[in-house]
Amino acid sequence: MAACPSRRTVRGMDLQLPVIWTLHGTTSPGKLEISQGRLALTSRGRAFAFPIGMVATLMIERGPARRLRGLPVLSLRLVGGDTVLIASMGGPGSLQDLAALVAGRQPVTTGT
Repeated sequence: MAACPSRRTVRGMDLQLPVIWTLHGTTSPGKLEISQGRLALTSRGRAFAFPIGMVATLMIERGPARRLRGLPVLSLRLVGGDTVLIASMGGPGSLQDLAALVAGRQPVTTGT
């Protein structure tokens, strides 16, 4: 077999998960979708979407004070200062998969 050149597969990945999310102090159950470099959170009567490149920092938080309905959260601090908390209801490992996908889509910055 001929060797295939290595390709980043993250770019083409899409993801959909049932989630609980918080933005500006309001918590909503709903759905997360990642497609074409955008993350979209939707629930009944509420939606928020942004390019993945707007994520300044991310962290999985497991402390009791940060959990949503008892679930650990992925905390996304966006450029501009907003913070979105996301708890996955997609099963074991889904929060880690989401974090890896978001982190893999971050633009590579080089020092000068």
